[in-house]
Amino acid sequence: MNASTLALRAVGVDTTGERAAWESRTLFVLTLLLVTFGLLAVYSASAFLAQSKGFPDSYYLVNQATRAALGLVILWLTSRVDYRVYRRLAWPLLFVAALLLVVLLLPLSESIAPELNGARRWLDFGVAFQPSELAKLAVIIWTAALAVRKQDRLRSLRYGLVPFLVVLVPMCLLILAEPHFSAAVLTAAIAVTLIFCAGGRVGHFVFLGLLSLPVLWDQVMNTGYRTNRVLAFLNPAATASDIGYQLRQSLIAVGSGGTFGVGFGESRQKLFYLPEPHNDFIFSIISEEWGFVGAALLIVLFAAWALIGLRIADTAPDLFGRLVAIGITLLIAVGAFAHIGVAIGLLPTTGVNLPFMSAGGTNLVLALCATGILLNIAKQRRC
Repeated sequence: MNASTLALRAVGVDTTGERAAWESRTLFVLTLLLVTFGLLAVYSASAFLAQSKGFPDSYYLVNQATRAALGLVILWLTSRVDYRVYRRLAWPLLFVAALLLVVLLLPLSESIAPELNGARRWLDFGVAFQPSELAKLAVIIWTAALAVRKQDRLRSLRYGLVPFLVVLVPMCLLILAEPHFSAAVLTAAIAVTLIFCAGGRVGHFVFLGLLSLPVLWDQVMNTGYRTNRVLAFLNPAATASDIGYQLRQSLIAVGSGGTFGVGFGESRQKLFYLPEPHNDFIFSIISEEWGFVGAALLIVLFAAWALIGLRIADTAPDLFGRLVAIGITLLIAVGAFAHIGVAIGLLPTTGVNLPFMSAGGTNLVLALCATGILLNIAKQRRC
């Protein structure tokens, strides 16, 4: 018995008979590769920053490795729990996520929800936690559960779509109030996609999109820093010294990598030129140090992860499993390619973590938790 088989069995992936699905094996290996690559990238991108703050150069690496270890334990646990359990827990999970989002906004909670960089996104109970990350997963599970329950009424606006909106709109507004625009948009987009995949009418979504346009326009064009980011996106060179600074420095990092990169640990942009090099712009540092070859390989890994996730959705035993698998796949894939799009100037600058790789415990742990759920769905695939 080889090492990979032992590892797969340890996380609950059946490797015998019809259930020895190559999807499970491949997804698990891809996840480990991304987490490992992420640890290397975090160390390289953060070593100088850590030293400048008086910490050891491995400070952020140790934190990230600890979170990765916790996340892998949770992956092991969730891969062994029948995913159908989450259908019964959909409302409690959503309630807990909503409650945490409300706590963020309370005037009296500033001691545990301090404002950082103009936003209140973290709850600190001794360990910092980002409720919007939990909200994304809770919304996926809740939307899938309700879509199954309302399967025969999904094509009705009043009895199909409206009940979703009564809950999803307040959830997204709570995330938006942090403010965390990108997380709110991603959460809404995934939920709408799941309703569509469950059988919702196209006309309803067109109508919903038209209603949402004025809100999105107001949030982007009448909020100073978001307007500036759009202007910087449209013309980064003309605004390089102010509002386009992040994008300009990111493009310099990506362009400096050439074909094979400047070498591991040799990035210049991480030396206080590029803000958040170990987090919001970690792909830029990877591109600089590993070059086009390394960046392309990373894109291939995420694309393969997404394809395997969709394959698992296609072979899921029931509609709930199929929808949850689609939602988790979108959560990882859209997050990854949005992060990459920001780094290379295809999208306006916004704070989007690179799943499995950006420094930050909540995103990493919940991404691994979601992967464990996906592995369990794969384990019970249709034969």
